[in-house]
Amino acid sequence: MKIWLITAQSALANLKNDIKAGRVPMRGVNLGGWLVGEYWMTSASPAWNGVPTDIANHGEFKTMQYLGHNKGDNQFKQHRDTFITEQDFREIAAAKMNTVRIPVGYWITGFDNQPGGDPDGWKVYAPGGINYLDRAIREWAPRHNLLVLISLHAAKGSQNGNDHSSPSDPGNSHWSAYPENVRNTLDAVEWLARRYNNDEAFLGIGLINEPTRTTNEGVLKQFYYDAYGRIRQFSDCLLTVAPLLYQQGPYDSDWARFMPSPQFHGVRHEWHRYQIWGYEGWSKDRLISYAQNELKTDMLNWKGNWLFIGEWSIASSASFNDDDLRLYARAQIDAFKGATGGWTYWTWKFYNDDGSRNAWSMRAMVNRGLIQL
Repeated sequence: MKIWLITAQSALANLKNDIKAGRVPMRGVNLGGWLVGEYWMTSASPAWNGVPTDIANHGEFKTMQYLGHNKGDNQFKQHRDTFITEQDFREIAAAKMNTVRIPVGYWITGFDNQPGGDPDGWKVYAPGGINYLDRAIREWAPRHNLLVLISLHAAKGSQNGNDHSSPSDPGNSHWSAYPENVRNTLDAVEWLARRYNNDEAFLGIGLINEPTRTTNEGVLKQFYYDAYGRIRQFSDCLLTVAPLLYQQGPYDSDWARFMPSPQFHGVRHEWHRYQIWGYEGWSKDRLISYAQNELKTDMLNWKGNWLFIGEWSIASSASFNDDDLRLYARAQIDAFKGATGGWTYWTWKFYNDDGSRNAWSMRAMVNRGLIQL
């Protein structure tokens, strides 16, 4: 008599397999401002206590440089402890999402093995960020049947000069100009992939966030090849590659032919399709029409690796009533059905945004019934 032992895969493992195979799209949200500080979203947080606005607006490096470890370490610990908690994961799951995208900086690894530039830059930051990422991936996400996509948001040397890349030289990007910066980023994404490769809730890594036109496109593409080569030696986790920030359409450069399947697998092409910058002065009707037509058409015309919309929002400079805002959200979500990889909204919450009508806050929009999944 034979006894068959059947081990059922968990629902989370099945979800991961379905997303990687393109059977289920990511439906999720970014935990912006948590492990990479962004003052504009968290100005009421203790992280920025005593910090002049012009310094805080430059990001975490300049803020910690100003505060020093004696003050800054505790202030950022308070921020990390309170801004995102398990309750947020519970609410995200209740809102019928399946993925959280978590921005991190290169300093979360706690090392820089690449001499040159500023090898001690990582020591400026408040330590301990990795403990929160561990908790998110190993405790909170699996408890609530959510997957985690890590986003390398802030690379050594800064890939865009903006506050969310925590530049030491605000407004300027030096990432692709110095090989040690690129090598550090390779070390960081490999280290993160190794750390979480066997964790059920770990979905993958966005290899670098929003490189701008000051980034050398050839260096960027080689970085993606090299990161893929390193990580595929031990992991089949999902990897997302982002073009330069202005290359967010189906015919920009030769990205549609970059890292093609089946030679490369588990790769998503990441767009951030905001209708904000460059859309100033547009009426609500024009924005809705754009989402229903041009945005949808761009999704359908893309011929490369499966699209993933890593960031989008219904925030804008236009004046919307609730009905129109609901229609605007639906128009974008419908357009993104053409993105097999799915999407993650920017962002989950602002600091102290309970009861607000802040369209940047997905939590506020879900609570008001303006974003419906």
